[in-house]
Amino acid sequence: MARGIVCLDLGVTMRFKELTLANWDQPDPANAVFGRISRVVGPRMMTGHDWARDFLSVEVGPQVPEHVTELFAVARGALLYGWFFFPMFLFGEDQLHRVLETAVKSRYDELGGPRRQPTFKDAIDWLTECKVIPPEDGERWEGARKMRNVASHPERQGAMAPGTVLRTLRETAHDINRLFARGVGGAPVTR
Repeated sequence: MARGIVCLDLGVTMRFKELTLANWDQPDPANAVFGRISRVVGPRMMTGHDWARDFLSVEVGPQVPEHVTELFAVARGALLYGWFFFPMFLFGEDQLHRVLETAVKSRYDELGGPRRQPTFKDAIDWLTECKVIPPEDGERWEGARKMRNVASHPERQGAMAPGTVLRTLRETAHDINRLFARGVGGAPVTR
């Protein structure tokens, strides 16, 4: 039996599998509609190995604190398991927004932010004022904060396509790496 779920980025209802003892370790048929264009052979279907290679190639750098790196790895793992259960793509993406919050608050504390327990917004604003978050990145950070709020208070289950969440994973890694590479005033950090 398959269940219907609205794929938020595609605006269509997708069917995902009903998990059973017989199929939990099999690819979710919802993934069969996603492919890629190969320069050599043209359009082709994506395999689990294709998605694994793409998701696992995204990492945060060694300058990122271990607790943030671990949270990122778990969110990336949830995304990867979307191959087996399609709703995990949105679950993993939601977790990425929480990882960004942890990263921002960790960096805020590390740099001596003025409040003891800042909100996500307070930490973003202070790090932006200090030029740790470049002004041109402010809109993306504010978007991540808003998406974290949406993810924390869902009204219904949704889904996201794997290509969309792969882009979010890459942007999240980029933003976290950049956050921990810049000191107060935007100067590069040397460790």
